[in-house]
Amino acid sequence: MPNLNDYLAGAMLANGFVWMWSLILGYFSGFFTNISPILLADASYVIYLLGGITSSYLVCKRAASRHLIVGIKLSIITWIFSLIIMLSLTAEPSIGTAFALLACFVAGDIAGAYLALKSRLKAERVQTETSENT
Repeated sequence: MPNLNDYLAGAMLANGFVWMWSLILGYFSGFFTNISPILLADASYVIYLLGGITSSYLVCKRAASRHLIVGIKLSIITWIFSLIIMLSLTAEPSIGTAFALLACFVAGDIAGAYLALKSRLKAERVQTETSENT
């Protein structure tokens, strides 16, 4: 099972996606002025989901069982970590952004846990088939 360091590393990785995207939006704001705000919001949600999926997949690869529980624990830790960053770095924290992050992290971490479980089961099936053939 993953330890606390694994969960914290996963939380930092997922939040890295979020804050790098925020920095990109800030630094290249002139470029993004011609793009629809709805499209940018949708892109933000996709990036938040990708952060959750990536971190959960990597943390859940270390789990031998209970992948969904690991993914849910990771999503809560990731969200708490993002709230701490948001409260300490932004002048006006947004409750809407906080809930959007929570929804995206939960969905992304559950999807990442599913993908890790699927790859683990596939590897076990291949290993069983090769051992039966020999």
